[in-house]
Amino acid sequence: MDRTRKAARDYLLESWLELSDAIETHPELRKLLFDSVTGLPTTPLLFPRIRALLAERGEVALLCLNVVRYSKIEEIYGWKVFDEVMREVSQALENITGSYLRDSDIVAELMISGNSFVIVLSPPRNTLHMEQGALAKLARRVEASVAADLEATIPANLYRKFGCYVGSAVIKADPKMRLERLLHEALESALAESSTREEKDALERKARLAEIIERGEIRTLVHPVIKLDDMSVIGYEALSRGPEGGEFERPDKLFKVAYDSDLVMQLERLCRKQAIQTATALQPDRLMFLNIEPESIGDPELRDAMFTSILADASITPDRIVLEITERTAIIDFPTFRSTLEYLRALGFSVAVDDAGAGFGSLQVLAEVRPEWLKIDISLVRGVDSDDVRRELMHSLVMFAERMDVKLVAEGIETEAELAALREIGVAYGQGFLFSRPVLPFPDDADLALGF
Repeated sequence: MDRTRKAARDYLLESWLELSDAIETHPELRKLLFDSVTGLPTTPLLFPRIRALLAERGEVALLCLNVVRYSKIEEIYGWKVFDEVMREVSQALENITGSYLRDSDIVAELMISGNSFVIVLSPPRNTLHMEQGALAKLARRVEASVAADLEATIPANLYRKFGCYVGSAVIKADPKMRLERLLHEALESALAESSTREEKDALERKARLAEIIERGEIRTLVHPVIKLDDMSVIGYEALSRGPEGGEFERPDKLFKVAYDSDLVMQLERLCRKQAIQTATALQPDRLMFLNIEPESIGDPELRDAMFTSILADASITPDRIVLEITERTAIIDFPTFRSTLEYLRALGFSVAVDDAGAGFGSLQVLAEVRPEWLKIDISLVRGVDSDDVRRELMHSLVMFAERMDVKLVAEGIETEAELAALREIGVAYGQGFLFSRPVLPFPDDADLALGF
């Protein structure tokens, strides 16, 4: 533990000692020790329950749920969104009370407006002491249940920014030590275990992803890009998927772990290779939109003869490839980024910016990249037929595209009303489930079953 963290925890312990004495002297202070965001008590208010259990049983078992990487939430979305996440975590714990947790278990926060939750467990029913194996099993169940609850209730882009890990500890009665110090050491142990869980989890995910990359277990689905005036197919977006039915099937999980594990370049190369091989099944007049992570723009393979040879082996010329810049992460070095794109354009590739209207600094990306294609995020397309603000924004994008000679693609079209509104506004191209879901390519893409 570094000196800063140790000093902070020692200060916390001294604060508890002072609070404990103050609460006994002034009981009215209790109401100040409830967190205003979640309504939960904070750790000093657990002392009477823990003291009673130690006197009765000689030990107390507890769990500590630690929200890790939470600073990303505040950094990107602000403290109000962070508070909402903490409320959702609190609700997720309440949802398992009566199942994994008993009604008599006490849930609290480590401190006001903190990122860790403490659960004081009621005594086991059939044994005098809590068995370590049973405690560890309970911790994993709580961890998995809370994670599943949060994934179902919190937007995916927000859920991916943090994680929840549960550690456990047992407090043993020791008449030589103050209760506050016993609890402090137990919580420190439980937090350390949750950190170890996070590190182990990260290593396991990295190993699984590395194995997927080594075995080439990436599938490519295609999603048609439609010319809206005559409903013809002008090309396809290549969508990468991991092994079917596994945790890495979805691209957001694939690339989140890739970024966490420093495997973005390797994963991107495999996805690119598979997508280009898939393009050989398409008709020769079709475009292929390839998603490119900003970090991968500097990949030498994207610039040198190796990439050109991959295209040659697939009998595809660069003018059929649209490099679609995704915005999962911010672009840091725009001058280098722009110069690389110009080199790729000189080879014959064109460039698209994905998710316009969402992501990191979309307006700056437009100004710096100056794409040939602009994909409008689903958040602006959804309800464009009935929302005046979205309609006006779409009008503005159409005028911008006309002046800058940029082709607009509306993503996520799902209703006939949205399609009619986009046609009326003047958006030329579109994608969405109204036309087709992503599918495996057929030998002849004319046979792709579209929904119109």
